[in-house]
Amino acid sequence: MRNLVFAIFCFLTVNAIPAQSAFANPTAGPSIANIDNVPDAVAQISATLESQGFEIVLVVDHSAAAARVGLDLAPTQVVFARPARNFERRLLRRSHTIGVDLPLKFLVFEKDGEIQVSSNALGYLVDRHDIAVNDPLLRLLGITVTQFGDAPNGLITVESLQTVEDTVQSLQVALSSNPAFRIPLVLDYELNADLAGFKRNRRAPILVVFGNPNVGTPLMQADQRIGIDLPQKFLVWGDRQGTVNISYNDPFFVAARHNIQGQEARLELIAGALNRFALIGAGK
Repeated sequence: MRNLVFAIFCFLTVNAIPAQSAFANPTAGPSIANIDNVPDAVAQISATLESQGFEIVLVVDHSAAAARVGLDLAPTQVVFARPARNFERRLLRRSHTIGVDLPLKFLVFEKDGEIQVSSNALGYLVDRHDIAVNDPLLRLLGITVTQFGDAPNGLITVESLQTVEDTVQSLQVALSSNPAFRIPLVLDYELNADLAGFKRNRRAPILVVFGNPNVGTPLMQADQRIGIDLPQKFLVWGDRQGTVNISYNDPFFVAARHNIQGQEARLELIAGALNRFALIGAGK
């Protein structure tokens, strides 16, 4: 229960807010009020999450990746925190596509000399993945975010002609063939977890996380908050009818979410590249 309560708290952070005000009270989350740099803040947040049952599966240093390709970006890191398996399992059972937004992500960045932290709002995930969670608080939040009409969920899905495993392998081969891309994480939700509910009907999803700092850094230079949606991700999943799919974030949706403007040409290139990789992964 403590893991669920803490996850709900983290989800409720809609926008980036100063770390001092977000976590000044230790009972509400990790206390980083006296930390003045991103690496130490990431270390403190990671340690606190681990103490509360989360597994830190990846930390992406966006600014270091930018520096490797000769670009400047203020200190920016994103922490991928995998929740307790029972909580994760409940979410995955309720939605085919929620895996594209898991593990939970915590963006830590420096702006105007201040350390800020942001994470995805619960309402965003409930609305995006059409989750009806059997909890009164979550149901209420879901109703609140949908009361003015449904919004596009920003997910593009391509049907694959291959199995989940072969689709993932094809994606990895295609991405690895381009030295500009890195694959820091491939997360099989079926491993190290009791997912009997999936085995009866469909295989658990596999998440492929990949990125290219030459592409992502200019977007973060426009607004660091978009770093929570980077690196890019492909979710490979099968439905109850046995169809295998590849889902990924529409770059135009992500840019609009963070009010990124003047990057249309770059977004067109990103959208085209993502589509090409997805088609290769799908065996088309």
